[in-house]
Amino acid sequence: MTALPSPASVVPATVLPPLRADATTVDALHVSSGGGGLVLGRDRDGETVRLALFRPEPTVALAVAPLSLVQVLVVRSLALGAQVVVQTTRPAAWSTFAQLAAGRTGSVSVVDQPGTLRPGTLAVPQLLVVDDEAGGGDPHRVGAWATQLTLVESMSRWNAAGVGNADVVLTQGLGLSSAQVVGRAMGLPDPEAALAGLPGDVVTLVSRAVARSVQVVPTSVEQWLLQAAARR
Repeated sequence: MTALPSPASVVPATVLPPLRADATTVDALHVSSGGGGLVLGRDRDGETVRLALFRPEPTVALAVAPLSLVQVLVVRSLALGAQVVVQTTRPAAWSTFAQLAAGRTGSVSVVDQPGTLRPGTLAVPQLLVVDDEAGGGDPHRVGAWATQLTLVESMSRWNAAGVGNADVVLTQGLGLSSAQVVGRAMGLPDPEAALAGLPGDVVTLVSRAVARSVQVVPTSVEQWLLQAAARR
């Protein structure tokens, strides 16, 4: 039997001297305590950009972008502990992705109609994805710590009615006409310059008449999920 060390042989704990810092150093310190947002990518200055997709109040978001962008957002929402419901008229585009992304956890459900949504919490927020080319969907179906994210792959005047209801709009790969429709609805002074003709991996966040470009690069796991889902 191994003998326990005697009290005299125990190494005493290290006691660190107090550290003094000036006010500037202290002000530069930031502590993250959750709710920091979904990591989207980096801006032109290389700074990390986070999307406040889940908030204490209901949130309405619109993505005028390819399906792949919204699926990346779903994966990153799962990493935040979210439960995801996908309302879609094309379940084949989502069913395999949902199985691969969530496994047997049931964290992603693909439905025709979502019914009554569970209330969200800080620990388990709720994400309702509305895959609807018409840009429809009642923006008042979600509550606290819940977000409705509507996916529209192309935008024109006939499906632009809901743009003004969005707290944030994400765009990717827009042409001039779509950029004009979205930009005018969101109050951008120069929609074409802000939203059109950007590189394929650049996503633009538009909120409160301000546009911010972000380079979104899927991780290796996200790339595998997207490719595997597209093959099936």
